[in-house]
Amino acid sequence: MLQYTIDTLKHAGINRCIVITGYKAQAIREFLGNGSRFGIEVQYSHNPEYVKGNAFSLRTARYLLKDENIFLLIMSDHIVHKAIVEAALKNLCNAPLLCVDREPRYPPQIKDATKVLVNSENFIVDIGKNLSSWNAIDTGVFLLNEKIFQAIDYEVEREVYPLELNRCVKRMISTGTQLWACDVSGCFWLDIDTQADLTFAEKVFKGVLDA
Repeated sequence: MLQYTIDTLKHAGINRCIVITGYKAQAIREFLGNGSRFGIEVQYSHNPEYVKGNAFSLRTARYLLKDENIFLLIMSDHIVHKAIVEAALKNLCNAPLLCVDREPRYPPQIKDATKVLVNSENFIVDIGKNLSSWNAIDTGVFLLNEKIFQAIDYEVEREVYPLELNRCVKRMISTGTQLWACDVSGCFWLDIDTQADLTFAEKVFKGVLDA
């Protein structure tokens, strides 16, 4: 899965990526190295306290992003077609944004999914796994800026863990930052949380992703 994600980024025109490690960090470093064999530069940020959540992990990479006004964030447990990444990159002017799917087709896309509520102006007004009112699914691909780190800092001060990105995104929205919904309905993606999800993906994604 890691190699597929790296290849997706490369084929979408990205030449540098930051891999945030936690569990089995050394194994990941040994596999990816500096990225030269994949044709992309790989840098690392490590979160030894990875049990504190993925937003806490993202915070560890802040120093590597200090010169970036906007950055792409992709969840490593998601398999996404390069068309989703390309759609995000084509909409830099609309960042910050989240790629959403309004027409999920596969069980792993819906089961335990992070749901979003998009308003009539195409901005996300709520996000979470337990929303009672929603009209799209989070695909795990974001374009973000410094505002997300401000939201993470606020939540870190509250010391309520695990600190997941969804909570920080909600904080960002609630303090006035608009998050645009980039509609990628019809593009292939899967959220891989379990061995069953992986088995399902192996059955269906090869032909779709190679298309």
